[in-house]
Amino acid sequence: MHGNAAEWTLSTYRPYPYNDADGRNQIDKLPDDVRKVVRGGSWYTRPKNARSSWRLDFYSFHRMYDVGFRVICTDEGKAVAAK
Repeated sequence: MHGNAAEWTLSTYRPYPYNDADGRNQIDKLPDDVRKVVRGGSWYTRPKNARSSWRLDFYSFHRMYDVGFRVICTDEGKAVAAK
């Protein structure tokens, strides 16, 4: 969760306490003025904030030099033939 780049998440920023029913994890098309959550630390983050529970919020269109995302691939149990 922390290291070279902080991580964009799916979650729309909402204050704590966490409540999954408040719509923070919806995948719908969102307007540009929605603030998304960034978690973890980067090379630029101070050591006290370089932890997975640390979070910030930025507008979804905002470009950040130390924030990236992770690509997740699922296998779903299907065999893949080499060509």
